[in-house]
Amino acid sequence: MLNQQIFKIHRITGLIAGVFLLLLSFTGSLLVFSDEIDHAVNKGLYEVKPGGDRLPLNELYQKGAAANPGSPYLTFLRLPQAPNESLIMRAEYSAEDKVYNYLDPYTGEVIYRRGNKNYFTGWLLFLHFTLLSGRNGSIIILCATVLMLISIATGLYVYRKHLGKVLTFRDKIEWKYRQRRWRNLHRVVGVWALLFNLLMVITGITIQLRVVSSRVAKTTAYEIPQEPIDYDHLLTVARAEIPGITIMGIRPPKTAGGPVLFLGNAGEPALFGEYSSTVSVQPEDGKVVKKIDFKTAGFSQKLNASVIPLHFGNYGGIPLKILWTLLGLTPGALALSGILIWYRRKFIVKKRMAKR
Repeated sequence: MLNQQIFKIHRITGLIAGVFLLLLSFTGSLLVFSDEIDHAVNKGLYEVKPGGDRLPLNELYQKGAAANPGSPYLTFLRLPQAPNESLIMRAEYSAEDKVYNYLDPYTGEVIYRRGNKNYFTGWLLFLHFTLLSGRNGSIIILCATVLMLISIATGLYVYRKHLGKVLTFRDKIEWKYRQRRWRNLHRVVGVWALLFNLLMVITGITIQLRVVSSRVAKTTAYEIPQEPIDYDHLLTVARAEIPGITIMGIRPPKTAGGPVLFLGNAGEPALFGEYSSTVSVQPEDGKVVKKIDFKTAGFSQKLNASVIPLHFGNYGGIPLKILWTLLGLTPGALALSGILIWYRRKFIVKKRMAKR
């Protein structure tokens, strides 16, 4: 009786989440190569012709501010890391509305501006996390991900006796038997992809909670600094605070009196991303108020920083990305096979039984 109840929960949660899993599986697999896709399609945005010295950050910030009407929260999203790289700035009007600005760091020319939803990989990311519907869509995706977690847990219980057989290749997909092929495929794929799918669900829930929080929380209005900030001087201070750090991005204070946040990496593993080491500097006097050298960070900080790289597999080169792409399709395969198993039992088998 208990087995039947758990199987019923497994089936119901899997069916409800199934449509979303097909979508998340396909979009997630594409997003593993989001950087490569975007750089290939929009190569001109990321490359500039080197020429002389780069303009001071203070001047580049003013160029970016002049290109974005209103009073958005403007950040240095990515500083050039090579002579031919453009500078990327982000103008954040709201959690839903962000504009990316690509500047020539030698001339200050804004090469291109685009919103976070009007280019392919940006649109794909917005679809993956919000169903193109903002707050309501992000809540739906969060619920679907939780249902997937329940489905995995119940499936583990239902197929517990088959784990050893599948992993030792004794339980195979019987393609020649139409009645069994989808059931066996569902079981075999589910067992082999168990750990990966648990990883995707747990990291996905963590990320989605952040997405939902950013859309339901009341945001503090951005206050434009009254006095110009000397970013170049503060950058020198930040670099001296953590020897060997590579500064990747800069976030100005959002409220009056707040520090400027410098983000980068100081030789930590790629698993923790490029922006994990940070230095917070007061713009008025250049005093360092906080720093995080990620090589000596605590376990909770490292766990938190690894969530996004683990979810998208963008920390280990092309071979790992290919593996993540293939494994990322397994939730969709499980959803599809589960739907077909349900359809066969609900309609085909029942129809045959009725004829007898």
